[in-house]
Amino acid sequence: MNMLRWSVILPCALLAVAAKAPDAPRPPGAISCIDGQRYTGHRSEGKDTIIFTSGLRAYRNHLRTECPGVERLNSSFGALETEPWGSQLCEGDFVRVFDTTAVQTVGIQAYPRCVLGWFEPMPNTPKQSKPSKP
Repeated sequence: MNMLRWSVILPCALLAVAAKAPDAPRPPGAISCIDGQRYTGHRSEGKDTIIFTSGLRAYRNHLRTECPGVERLNSSFGALETEPWGSQLCEGDFVRVFDTTAVQTVGIQAYPRCVLGWFEPMPNTPKQSKPSKP
């Protein structure tokens, strides 16, 4: 019986490892953690990317996989719960998206947890120049 169980589990585990897509190349300047207490906003940039903002600083986080519901962050219905191990948000920490209207109306609590990847510092947006007076 024990041998039968391993003969089923092992091939399935090998298929799961083989099916995982290769990680995107890490760009120069990418970091593993940001200060989790300082970020003030977040939005989605696709199914596998979250932008964390803090004042003029912004970091693009490349999630390890597609994250169900992450695009809800761009609406007024999406909220993000972070599960850091300390005061920083780091690669490997968990996040979860909540749909605030679904929680209130049908009791859905949250989408599945997703794993943060590396953080890519984004360039600051240039300040707009004031129009010159004639």
